[in-house]
Amino acid sequence: MSKQGEIDYLKSIGPDHARHAAGKPFSDVACGWLLQILGGMISLLPPPPGRLLDLGCGSGWTSVFFAKIGYDVTGLDLAPDMIELANDNKARDGLTNLTFAVGDFEALAYDAEFDCVTLYDTLHHSEDERAVLRGAYRALRPGGVCVTSEPGHGHENNPVTRAAIAAHNVTERDMPPSRIVAAGSAAGFATHRVYPHPVDVRRNALRRAKWLIESVIFKDRGGYVVLGK
Repeated sequence: MSKQGEIDYLKSIGPDHARHAAGKPFSDVACGWLLQILGGMISLLPPPPGRLLDLGCGSGWTSVFFAKIGYDVTGLDLAPDMIELANDNKARDGLTNLTFAVGDFEALAYDAEFDCVTLYDTLHHSEDERAVLRGAYRALRPGGVCVTSEPGHGHENNPVTRAAIAAHNVTERDMPPSRIVAAGSAAGFATHRVYPHPVDVRRNALRRAKWLIESVIFKDRGGYVVLGK
């Protein structure tokens, strides 16, 4: 697994899948699920206006949504061709409050510039989540929050995930809330809150609340983590 694999990912997956990446979330059969996850993340952010740093933004679809809501958004991704797609998406929607940049989210240089930082399904592609969250902490103004949405235990051994690693040399790791909270605390974040994903809430809606809390949060299934500076 290597950062080069992440940089080359768009070329590696071929033109058909690249068109799919460019059209997300609407090109994806899981569009409804993706939008549910994003909606939950938005509900955990401080309300706009404000400056938002969207790390590992890929083709920029999450950044576009954040900008349309009213944030002044900077989207960052390691892969230059992903940022090309992101700029195409920005131009299509005519957004003036959105900027994209190529960069490594494990080596951020921002200093107290943002009100919130988001990591949507991307921290698990890092080689060192501690470096990412240290940079996120530095990038935030006092009182800012970092909101993550990541898969939990079992992700890296999923057959689909293993196939992606073998085919594209990308980094795929389990990123449960406990790992994010530990890394966030080490980075200096003073508070943390953990929430299950909407799909898990729905799946377990008819089960007892005690079971929901124990299985979704404490047994480290995927979910949201809100780290407060």
